[in-house]
Amino acid sequence: MEICERSAELRVVAVKRQPASRNWKLGRNDFCPCGSGQKVKRCCRSAAARPAAQETRFPAEVSSTESAAALHSRGVAAIHAGRYMDAVQLIRQAIRIDPACVAYHSNLGAAYQKSNRLQDAERAFREAVRLAPEFADALSNLGSALYELHRPAEALPYLERALALEPSHASARMNMAMALHSLERSGEAIPHARTAAELAGSEEAILKYGGLLIESNRPLEGISFFQAIIERDASNVAAHQALADCYMSAGMQREAAPHYWKVLQLKPESSSAANNMGICLAEAGYRADALPFYRKALEISPNEAPIWANLGLALKELGQPEEGLECEDRAIAIRPAYPKAIFNRSLCLLALGRLAEAWEGYAWRFQAQPKNPPRIFPHPVWDGSDPAGKTLLVWMEQGLGDQILFSGLLPDLLRAGAHCIVECDYRLTNLISRSFSGVEAIPQLNPPHPYTERPDIDFQIAAGSLPRWFRPKLESFPQHRGYLSPDPELSRKWRERIGGLGAGLKVGICWRSGLNKEARSVFYARLNQWGPILSIPGIEFINLQYDECNAELQEAEQLFGIQVHRWGDVDLKQDQESVAALISNLDLVISAGTAVDQLAGALGVRAWVLLRANSDTWGLGTGGCPWYPSVRPFYCEVLAEWEPVIGRMASELRKLPAGGDEPSETARGTE
Repeated sequence: MEICERSAELRVVAVKRQPASRNWKLGRNDFCPCGSGQKVKRCCRSAAARPAAQETRFPAEVSSTESAAALHSRGVAAIHAGRYMDAVQLIRQAIRIDPACVAYHSNLGAAYQKSNRLQDAERAFREAVRLAPEFADALSNLGSALYELHRPAEALPYLERALALEPSHASARMNMAMALHSLERSGEAIPHARTAAELAGSEEAILKYGGLLIESNRPLEGISFFQAIIERDASNVAAHQALADCYMSAGMQREAAPHYWKVLQLKPESSSAANNMGICLAEAGYRADALPFYRKALEISPNEAPIWANLGLALKELGQPEEGLECEDRAIAIRPAYPKAIFNRSLCLLALGRLAEAWEGYAWRFQAQPKNPPRIFPHPVWDGSDPAGKTLLVWMEQGLGDQILFSGLLPDLLRAGAHCIVECDYRLTNLISRSFSGVEAIPQLNPPHPYTERPDIDFQIAAGSLPRWFRPKLESFPQHRGYLSPDPELSRKWRERIGGLGAGLKVGICWRSGLNKEARSVFYARLNQWGPILSIPGIEFINLQYDECNAELQEAEQLFGIQVHRWGDVDLKQDQESVAALISNLDLVISAGTAVDQLAGALGVRAWVLLRANSDTWGLGTGGCPWYPSVRPFYCEVLAEWEPVIGRMASELRKLPAGGDEPSETARGTE
C-alpha cells in the first residue's frame, strides 16, 4: 500500500501586515506583525510597519529599492510555488536589509529544508531561535530539521519547548510524534500524532497518523478516528485512504476494499488510488481482478516502477511468469536497483526453473520486504568459498515451513567440511540437532543468543541464501528419503497409539494455513469440500490442523459420517517433536501448502498437497516438488474450483494400499 512519506513538518511563517492603504504606526511595545510573537522593539523594529508588496510573481532580478518586507513576501510566494532556491535568494536579500526579523530566518530555513539543504536549514532555524527563544514556529521547525538530519534525540527539547509555549501547535505535535517514533518510543508518539491530526485536519497529518499507527503495529487503534472523520465528511480522501491502509495492515482486505474504491472514485485520475485498489484485491487473493486497476494506474503514470512491479507479481501468481518477468524488467529499467522488482523478478525466474539467475535476485528479499529485516551478526557473510574447517552460523528465516525446507541444505555444508551453528525457531532446535551430526542448533532470540557471538565463528549466512551455492540447477536436488529424524522414543509411543486405530490407511490431514485471513483463504479448500476424500471407507483420518479447528472438524464429521482422530495431550503448533513423531508413523499426509507437508517431506513421509498453480520456491517450474521426493502436488488452476482436483485426489487415494507404494500406473507429478 502507499503510505504518506514520513517527512518532518515545518510551518512557513505568515507575516501579517496591515492593509497598505491605511496610515498607521506601531509603538515599540506593540507585538510585531511578522508573526514572531515578539514586541517591535525586539524584532523587526521600523521594518514591521512597511506594507506588504502585492506582487506574487518572483523574477530572479531584485530591485535595489525593494523593501525587506516585499522581498520576504515574494520569497514566501516562491516557497508555496515550489521554487525553493528563488525563495532562498529573495529571503536572504530581505535578511541583509533587516537581519533582526525572526520570521525571515525561519522562512529561509523552510526554503532550505524544502530543497533538502538540511544543514543550511538548521543554521537558519537556530538563528531564528536565537532571535526569538520563545517563538514556537522556529522551535518546531528546528526540531523538524534535526529529525530529518537523523538527530531525533537532539530535536526533542526544542519540540517540547514549542509545545509548552503553544500546546495546539499541530506541526510541533507531529514532529514530536515522528521523533519519538524514530527513538522507538511509539507508545508516546501515537497520542501526539493523533492530536496533530485532530488539530490540523489536513491530508498530510491524517496520513501521517495512519502511517505511524501501521509502523507501530497498532493499525486498529485508528479505525474509529478515521471513521468519525468520514461520518462528518464522506468525501475526505485522506481519511478513506488512512482507514483502508490500517485495515490492510491488519489483514482485513474485505474491509479495506470499499475505502480504496471510494478514494478512486474521488480521485479517478490518481495512479496511486488505482494502484492501491489493485494491491488490496491482489492481497485478498483476487489477482485477476487486480490487473485492470494496475493497468489503469499505468495508463495514468506509465513510468511508475512500483506499479509495474505489482503488475508483474500478479501475473506471476496467475501462472504467467514470462509476462510477469517482462513487467519486472520494465520496472528495473525505470528504476535500476529497485529491490522489490528485483526480488519479484527472481520469483518469476524460479517459477520458470531458471535457478542460477533466480537465486542472485532472491538475495534482495530483505531490501524488498522491510517488515522482514535480516538478522544482524558481527561475522562476515559467507560468499560460497571453501567452507572446509570453518564454522558457519546459519540463521533460519521466514516461517516454520521455510525453515524446515532450507534445513535440507545443511548436509551440503557438512559434506563440504563445515561445522554449523544453526539459529532457528525454538520448536526445531532438538529436531535439527538430532538429525545432523556436526550441527549445533540454538533458538532464535531477540537479542540473539550469546552463542552467536562466539569468536570462533568464521562466517554467517541466511539459510535462504544457501540455494545459490548448492541448488544452481534442478539436477542439484538430491533424491533423499528424508533428512529429519524424529525422536525414537516419541516415535515408538505414536506407533503404538496409531496402530491401535485399526488396519486401514492412516492419513493425516491439514487443510489450511494457521494464518486464516481473508488474504489467504482463496488459496485453501474448506474442509467441508473434502467430502470425496473423507468419505472413502476403511481409512483412519488423523487431524494435523494446528490451530483452533474443532468447529470445522465437527461439521465435517456430521456431513460425511466419519471420525477424525485427535488427541488433547499434544500441541500440534508448539510441540514439533511430537508432530514429527506422529507424522513419521502415518501412511500418508494430505495437506494444503503449510509447514505440515514440509515436515512430512523432510521426514521422507508420503505427502499429497493441494496447491494453487502459482508456486515458485516450492515447485520451481517442474510441476512437482524438487525439494521433497516423497511429496506429490495436486495443482488447482488459479481461478478454478477445488472440487475437480479433490475428486482426482480421492480417486488416487482409493488405489493406495495401506503401508504400500503408490500404484505403478499412477505417474508422480502434476495433476
